[in-house]
Formats: sequence, C-alpha cells, structure tokens
Amino acid sequence: MATASEHQADGPGRPGPTTLRELLDSAARARPRAVAVRGEDAVLTYGELHERVRATARRFEALGVTGRGAAGLLLENTPDSVVALLAAARLGVRLVPLEPGTTRTQLGSVREALGPLSVMGHTARLAALEGAEGPDPLDCAFIPIEDPGGDTPSRVPEGDAAAMPDAPFLHQYTSGSTGEPKVAVHTQRNLVNGGDIYARSYGITEDDRILAAVPLLHSFGLVAGLVTALRAGAELVLLGRFTPARLLRALEEHACTVLVAAPMAYDLTTRAAGASPSVPRALRLCLSSGAALPPAVARRAKERLGLDIQQVYGCTEAGVIAARRPEDGSAADLGVGRPMPGVRIRVVDERGDEVARGEEGALLVRTPAMFTHYLGHADATREAFADGWYRTGDVARVGPEGHLHLVGRKDSFINVGGKKVNPLEVEQALLAHPSVVEAVVWGETTDDGGERVRASVVARPPLPATELTSHCRARLLPHQVPAEVDFVASLPKSSMGKIRRAAVRTAAAVRRS
Repeated sequence: MATASEHQADGPGRPGPTTLRELLDSAARARPRAVAVRGEDAVLTYGELHERVRATARRFEALGVTGRGAAGLLLENTPDSVVALLAAARLGVRLVPLEPGTTRTQLGSVREALGPLSVMGHTARLAALEGAEGPDPLDCAFIPIEDPGGDTPSRVPEGDAAAMPDAPFLHQYTSGSTGEPKVAVHTQRNLVNGGDIYARSYGITEDDRILAAVPLLHSFGLVAGLVTALRAGAELVLLGRFTPARLLRALEEHACTVLVAAPMAYDLTTRAAGASPSVPRALRLCLSSGAALPPAVARRAKERLGLDIQQVYGCTEAGVIAARRPEDGSAADLGVGRPMPGVRIRVVDERGDEVARGEEGALLVRTPAMFTHYLGHADATREAFADGWYRTGDVARVGPEGHLHLVGRKDSFINVGGKKVNPLEVEQALLAHPSVVEAVVWGETTDDGGERVRASVVARPPLPATELTSHCRARLLPHQVPAEVDFVASLPKSSMGKIRRAAVRTAAAVRRS
C-alpha cells in the first residue's frame, strides 16, 4: 500500500508482445496494408516494413552482425533507419544509437566501451566517417542501411537466446547535460513497456498518425514515437530536418493526430506563426519532453495555434515517469503531471524516510521501463539505486491531487554562506525580465572555499547588467541574487534543445581564465 509520499499508478495493461520483433509481427498480421512509416521520400505499409526488416536482418547476419555482437547505428529520422533498428532488434544485437554526425574520435570511445563494432548508417554518412582524418584506424565494419535490391541470403534469422526480451539491447547515452554522459542499457521489454504506457495513457490507437518531430536517436522520440506507433498499430510520420514551416506542413498534409516534439520546437513554431495561423485540423494530442516546458511557450501555443501541450517527465534511465493528460485541464498547479501507469514514486528526506505530502525531498522511482545498468560503471549503477528504487537526482514534492512538482536538481543547489539557493528559482526570476531569452544559474567556488551565484544569460539588447541586477533584487533574497552575470550570444544545447549545463560552466571558466 502506498504511503503519504509513495504513489503508484495502475500497472501495465493486458499481456502482449515483449520484444520489438513481436510488436512488428503482430501489427503486420493485423494491418498489412496500413501505413506504418512515412518519411520524406518513402512510405512503408506494415506488410512492407515487416518484409524489409526480415530481409535486412538476413543481410546483416550474412555480413557478420549477430546477437553476439555490437553495432552502432547512425540513427536518423528516415524509414531506412527504422528498418535497420528493427532488424537489429530481430537479431538481438547490442545496439548503440549514434548521432548522424558522430566523429572518428567519438566512435573510438564507443568501441572501447563495447568492443568490436559494426557501424550502420546511410551511405553518405558512412563515407564521410570513413574519409575523415583520425588518430587511429577505426577497424569497424561499415554497413549501409539503404535497401540494396536484388537477392538477400535465404536463411531467415529466427533469433537466438540474445534476442530474448530481457537481454541487453539498447545502449543509450544519457544526455550528459550536467556532466559526463554514461551508457544506460535497456532491454526490449523495457522499450515495449514504455510504448504501452504512452498508448494506454493517451488512448493512442491504429487510427492515429504520430508525427515524430524529435530525433529517434533520443529515448523520447524512440519510445513515444516509434515504439508507441508499433504498439498501437498507428502510422509514424518522420520529420527530418526541423523548421517551423516543415513541422506545420507535415501536420496539415498528413492529418497528424499526435505530435511528439521538444519544447524548443514548440517555442520556435509558435514564434514563427503569423498573426492568423492555420490551426492543425486533425491534431488532438501534443507531447513535450527533453527539457522543461516554459509556461510562456505553453501559453503562446494555446493562444496562437490552439495547442494544449502535455508535459512529459522522464529520463534516459527510467523512461517516462509522470505526465500531464488532457483530462487534467490547464490549471497552473499540475506540475509535471501524475505518475504514469505502472510507475511508483517516493519522496524521501536525507535519511531515506518518506516525507509528508506537500513536503520537498529526493525523488525515487520504480518504472516498467527502467534500465538495467550503466555499461562499464558498476559503482555508478550501485549508487543510482536505493533498495531497488532509482535515484533521479531531482528534488520534488507531491501536490494534494497527486501531481508531481519538480523543485530542482539535488546536486545543483548552491551553498551561499550556509544558505541553500535553488538555481531554478533564480533562473525563473531572470526569465521574468522581458529581455531575457534564456538563463542558466550555477554555483561558482570562491577563494575561501564557499560558493557564489553565477549566471549565463542570452538577452535581447540593450540590457544593462545593472538593470538585470535590480530586477533580481526586487524578486529574490540578497543571497540569491547572482554575483556575476555573463551575457552570451547562445547557450550550448543537445539536439533536443536541452541546455548542456556542464558545458555552460566550462565555457564560463574559460572566459575568466
């Protein structure tokens, strides 16, 4: 039974497929002529996708890619990439999704972690990688993912023990937004559970058309987009290069009903919308994750395009944790929503004891989509769990209606003369100034071993530093006001638009040196 600070949503749904192969097999049997994947230059029905995946798996196996090996996939939002990923899943390969622009040096680091590696990707990407200069030979097998045509080896791989639902499959790099990225290992069962959670929570069915406007490379795009579409038998529409115009055009041309996008995409799209924009006619559900959704962006999306964006909270390790639902309404006190089906949360104090509802504490979670371990980091894996509960690193509280509210990162609080400063609170104060576009706050070590508040800000000129300081003093306590503000042209971000906080601090230190 859940206590005052332990909360559990309903568990997983009906028994069903536990691997990506089973998801595709089931959908292809049920709806062979229905569109499965729509790219910018190719469309595959479920029947065609099934046959392409089988043929590609045979080709990969003939080239030495088996369930006993590892492969990196230069993963792009294309039907060929989807086919390659599902073929690797069919074989039980240990798969590492890689940025399309991965360098030779980065690839060398992946090889050090996983051992001998095959690298799959579009021909042009592989050619650029092979032709690039580097300190050492790559010693990798390069395999194009485009359909070569002609005959493929006749033996149909039925998979071996490595292709089981609980075997290591997806080796996903964490965002590294607050430090060095690690490789979180997921099983196929984890991924299928994640897709089932989205499908059940939002009523996604075979009648839906899901526009993935985020990279499949990231867990949000992969699970909320591809895996959810497979689980529901829905159509997946892939947006390649993002621009606001391309996103709006795809929504309209393909009558998409579900949009999976990052806050940055919603922000840019709503800013670009004209005075009388065309509201997407079929769109019924907008999901946002990868970073916090600024309230101003949510309001603008509602006012200009009629979009009611649902914030999704999760992480690479645990998958989706909590989210808002359309039935919640638009009240301000919803936080990041309620725990998703099968997710259990606890809010605890420094001793690990549960706190009363409404009080702040460290957030621990258990989810059906939880990773198994960090590759090559046994100590980090042990530190990540407390008696089977994953330590998210977030400070949170649970509201009276069971909604989860994030307060900040536990390891990011700043100690100013013995007083704790929450960087998120300072960032919100900075962003309240109409000229401030983006802001990051952190603690800088002082000569006496203490800390002071420092910020990096992107602002519309002219904005004198004295004006911004006065603005903060009117909204914050004296020890919370930034001691120094750096005005910068831009902040380093991931491809999901998430600010890389560690990189911001490094850049600030370089400017001071």
